[in-house]
Amino acid sequence: MGRDVTDTAPASDRITPEPPEPRPRREILGPTGLVVMVVAILAFTAVSIIFEVAHNTDRATFKATVDVVGPVAGSRNEFRVVFHVRNQSKKAGHPDKCEASLTDPEGDRIGTAEVRLRQDIQPGQTLDEQAVGTAAGRPAAGAVRCRGLEPG
Repeated sequence: MGRDVTDTAPASDRITPEPPEPRPRREILGPTGLVVMVVAILAFTAVSIIFEVAHNTDRATFKATVDVVGPVAGSRNEFRVVFHVRNQSKKAGHPDKCEASLTDPEGDRIGTAEVRLRQDIQPGQTLDEQAVGTAAGRPAAGAVRCRGLEPG
């Protein structure tokens, strides 16, 4: 057929194809949908936890102890303490904060002390940082917990 040829069939004789029926959408409703959603959330959570654990395996780990030096002059409840923070990992770094629970000779918790670290500690090295803690009585020792407040 060329450019000048026109269709001469009457319009009523033309057969127009019916549009195909739309496919039904798959919808999961009711208890089945709830179960599928919960399983998806749990799977996502598990993958996220595995990713974080894998990411944090080579992060710096710190071990810290605290020594009570003595009371602050002129104060009944303030005591000078020294934190000894050791980097036990293979990378340089520092915890953001170390907190100590100060205890009396019987082991009862009677006070707290904390120090914020900003200086990196080389692997295998120990940083000694002085601080002032508060206690209801004369502390003899303490247990320290170091943590990072920012990721990195």
